[in-house]
Amino acid sequence: MKHRWLLVVPLTVVMFVAGCAVHVGGTATPAPGLAPRSLGGPAVDHVLLGDETLSRILKQPLDLDLRFPPQFGGAEALQDAGTALPDRCLGVVAMLQQGVYESSEVEEVAVAAWRHATKPADVTDVKEGVVSLPTAADADALFATFSRQWQECNGAQTSLPGGVFRLKGRITDVQTADSVVAATVWEGWRSSDPDSVSIPARRAIAVRGNCLIEVEVDFFNSARPPARGPADLDDSAVEIARFMMDRVGSLI
Repeated sequence: MKHRWLLVVPLTVVMFVAGCAVHVGGTATPAPGLAPRSLGGPAVDHVLLGDETLSRILKQPLDLDLRFPPQFGGAEALQDAGTALPDRCLGVVAMLQQGVYESSEVEEVAVAAWRHATKPADVTDVKEGVVSLPTAADADALFATFSRQWQECNGAQTSLPGGVFRLKGRITDVQTADSVVAATVWEGWRSSDPDSVSIPARRAIAVRGNCLIEVEVDFFNSARPPARGPADLDDSAVEIARFMMDRVGSLI
């Protein structure tokens, strides 16, 4: 009995020092009052879902978009729209912009882009990205800022970054629920005609732990009825974001 006690004491001390509480059954859980663990390093790249999971969600096959190779790195992996878009709605119409994150201490960035593998298809392109910050409090504060900005941009029209064409994005249907904010961006030629042809893209941004998650789903502007239905199409970016939130939760 004496030797067994000597073995138990160090284990108890280790669990106490590590900040864990042990419940009956041997499951270790964080002690009350401790800050949640942050996700960092190569694990951030594992938040991305990949083609198989995305194909199941969207009910259509996808291929890697070789025009935009996957990236993993620091803040340098963010996109730079230049100075042509000074307005506060840039973060709604374009993913992972340097100007949107410039006031934050970005640690890691992972992003991948996918294209439809067959035709006909409802979805043309999908982009998924994740940005890690030092702490969950940092991520929550930045998400609160994004949520407010997206709400303020509801109904706004702004220029789209990239290319030499004068494209505009009209922002509609901004909604926030359960740590996710989503919007529809109607992309088309800059025109005074409110009925000019536009192609819809669904955007979502979410927070989980110390990570911000960004998703964009682009749709064909097709007259034929979609296979999934309008409500499902509108929710696809949110659904992808929630899958990625679950990935973060399983990794921290």
